[in-house]
This record gives sequence, structure tokens and C-alpha cells, in this order.
Amino acid sequence: MVSRAHGIAGELRVSAFNPGAPNMQRGRRVYITGHRYTVLRARPDQDAWLLQLAGIENRNSAEELAGELIEAADGDVRREDSDSYFLHELVGLRVVTVDGRELGTVTEVLQTGANDVYIATGPTGEVLIPAIGEVVEGIDIGAGIMRITPLAGMLDESQ
Repeated sequence: MVSRAHGIAGELRVSAFNPGAPNMQRGRRVYITGHRYTVLRARPDQDAWLLQLAGIENRNSAEELAGELIEAADGDVRREDSDSYFLHELVGLRVVTVDGRELGTVTEVLQTGANDVYIATGPTGEVLIPAIGEVVEGIDIGAGIMRITPLAGMLDESQ
């Protein structure tokens, strides 16, 4: 997120979701309000990053971007490992228990702070699935499936 302009040469002071800001390094493409920019320079500054983007050459241009979200195309984002995924890729996955019970599809991801919660909607209504290792056995984006082991009391067993 662009916090504010920095200096007079068009630099932006930004907050990064990932402290190392791997997707905002020199040469990377980013998007702000749908416009594509190339990162010319990126350097850490206290709890933020200072970015110089191609095409943003003065303070006035930089000030216009204050408060805007900096985005990167999914294909341009470095993933930490092959088992990682984007939250939006979870929406639409079929949720199945390890014993084969179909619970529905993921309709929403809640970010609660402690851990995410996946909401699956199916024939028996909504099921709240805590995104913890004890519950989520596996996520296969390619196959469109999330396998879970429900905690005791997590599912309405009366149906």
C-alpha cells in the first residue's frame, strides 16, 4: 500500500505485506489503480520501503498514489514453495473429509489474525474450517479439492 510520497523525485513510501518485499524489487512489474509500472529502485526504510517507479518522476505524481494498493500479477509473484497458494485460489475448491464426506465448496476465506478460516457452503449449510494443520490435511489446487479431518463437534452430526 502506498503510504505517501517521499522526497521530490517521485519516490513512494510503501508498506509491504511481506517484510522482505520480494515482489517489489528492481525490475519487477507492479500495478497501481490498473496502471503498470516497473520498479526502478527499492530500498528498505525503517518499517517501510521506498520505491522509485518508472513514470513517476515528481512529488506531485507520487502524491496522487497515496492510499492506493500496489498489486502484482499472480504469475509475477514469487511463491515461497510449491505448496503455497493464493487465498483467492481456495474459493471454489470442493471440501471433502478424509473419509469421503462432501461438505460443499469454499465460498469465502476469513483472515482472523490467529489463523484463516475457510467457509464451505454445501447441502447442510455453512461449515467453518480453521486453517490449521490438525484440520486441513491437503489442498490440491489443480484437482480443485481440499481434504480435511474435522475436529470433534465441528460438523453438525445430526444431518
